Amino acid sequence: MRLITFPGQGTSISIPILKALIRNKSKQFQTILNQNGSNSNDLLKYIFQNPSSPGSIAVCANLYYQLYKILSHESSIQNDMNKETKVPPPQQNIADQDSLLLGHSLGELTCLSINNLFKLNDLFKIANYRNDLMIKYTEKYLVAHKINHSSKFEMWALSSPNAIHLPNQVNDLITSLRINKNAQTIQVANANSIKQCVVTGLVEDLESLRIELHLDFPRLRITELTNPNNIPFHNDTILRPIQEPLYDFIWNILKENGTTIVTELQHGIITNLDGSVSRFLHHALEKFVKSSSNTVQFTKCYETINNKAFQINDAVCFGPGNVIFNLIKRNCQNVTPFEYSSLTTVNAFHDYHNAKQQQSQQSQEAKGDDSGRKQNDHDHDHDHDHDHDDGIVPEEEVHLE
Repeated sequence: MRLITFPGQGTSISIPILKALIRNKSKQFQTILNQNGSNSNDLLKYIFQNPSSPGSIAVCANLYYQLYKILSHESSIQNDMNKETKVPPPQQNIADQDSLLLGHSLGELTCLSINNLFKLNDLFKIANYRNDLMIKYTEKYLVAHKINHSSKFEMWALSSPNAIHLPNQVNDLITSLRINKNAQTIQVANANSIKQCVVTGLVEDLESLRIELHLDFPRLRITELTNPNNIPFHNDTILRPIQEPLYDFIWNILKENGTTIVTELQHGIITNLDGSVSRFLHHALEKFVKSSSNTVQFTKCYETINNKAFQINDAVCFGPGNVIFNLIKRNCQNVTPFEYSSLTTVNAFHDYHNAKQQQSQQSQEAKGDDSGRKQNDHDHDHDHDHDHDDGIVPEEEVHLE
């Protein structure tokens, strides 16, 4: 089983890296653009001009996946052409093997698009609409609670090498502070590992948390992340109201595409909400919508990936960026991760698997030759068994067919 991963909204696109890939894989990218409708060129132009837009990031990740499918198909055809006729079965297209999908936050929407539920332009629209909803309801929260519009929601990345399970420990601390009427807007947004998490909230609430954090975790490191749109990501206290309009918006797009009748997904999705695997459309959609305002439970996703029942042995981690690649590498020791985010890493992935298929082919040929030699030797030995000076076959050697 292969794991396929997609990044979230925090990973902006490196335009020089993307342009270098498109330039060197121009034939494949032209095929992709042709397959995705007349406005796909406009989407690409938008990406170049707006590399940090949620729509750009989601579409870019999808384009990487489509490139992977095309290059894998080309490799399988080339390997088949290189085979001698005596070698039996053709190599399987490596992109066609059974896969589970995992996306970080916005990346889970890309997982839905990979299941052919809606078009590339729909993916772009949903990603941006989701972001607009978060901005809208953040402003509504500030107005409803008479909070000054100059107040800022911040995101802090917390890491501690001594923590047993930092996301859970921080969540317990936040709960205790809320009992005392403090830190009302703070929530763990991302549980990225047992040693690292991200919290969101109003800056004044976060500052009240800072002292408690350093008391509880002596070697804690706090990194204040950029948050240009002032969104408290995955904060249910503020963003819970986005769920219903987001669900309705996606459902209407599914109706337009005639995919509301889809029951089972082509590829199961490991959900951010609880780390379980969704194999049915209604479950996957509902969990994506809920996770948009709840903690990204990536530590639970690792538990699923590391569960031997799923037999996941490698992962292709699509760009933009390599954040998810690094998370999988650190937290899933039995999985071999491959980064797929630049010309160098794309070529390295396909070179590796082409070489692996050629080795497999040579091994099959060697087995075939060895089997043939053994059969010839066996026949030759029987010929000698029947050679006797008097030309008479002894009675005990007579074989009845």
